[in-house]
Amino acid sequence: MWLLALRMAPAGPEVALLDASGRALQRARPGARAEALAPLVGETLAEAGLDFPDLEALAVATGPGSFTAIRAAVAAVRALALATGSPVYALSALELAAETVAQGEGSPLLVLGPAGRDSFAVQRFDAHAVPEGPPALLERDAAPAAVRAAERVVLVDLEDWAGPPASRVRSDALAVARAAASRAARGIPPVPGPAVRPLYLRPPDARLEAGRPLVVAA
Repeated sequence: MWLLALRMAPAGPEVALLDASGRALQRARPGARAEALAPLVGETLAEAGLDFPDLEALAVATGPGSFTAIRAAVAAVRALALATGSPVYALSALELAAETVAQGEGSPLLVLGPAGRDSFAVQRFDAHAVPEGPPALLERDAAPAAVRAAERVVLVDLEDWAGPPASRVRSDALAVARAAASRAARGIPPVPGPAVRPLYLRPPDARLEAGRPLVVAA
């Protein structure tokens, strides 16, 4: 099985290919914008000697993160799913961290990731990386106490954490691909492309210009 994973990282687009034997190819374009994602997909497939019909599954990082970046990655994977008929494994950064760390043993996990505006995204998982509830926002001041109260804590993509010690995971496109492969191996079903949605935990940082009314088309 060749699996193609997409991620719009803060530094730019990332693409990874992974097959059933564990062979992997990852490419990134630091500093590029969302429009570079599609060309990067084509270049990575060509480098691997593959074409779109060779893909059996897709994976995508759904957030949280930049609204524009998340939309770009989700739109790209939905288009690829429509064109190829491939199913999609959609993972948030929190789910990715749980998949990476959980081994089916031990205590549940509390996963924290960046959510902007001086807050964190937080979600609880059991020892098998199954969510025990939906993701939520946690204010920075409340985070240390939440971490101290949890038995196992994983921080994903948090570079400026100053709270209690915890395990750390960094997400990238290859980590998304491996987490998706882990789900496939455990029999967790993928979803059709149109069902993939971005993970937004807050409204967009947008506002009307002063003096300009909002017009809604009928």
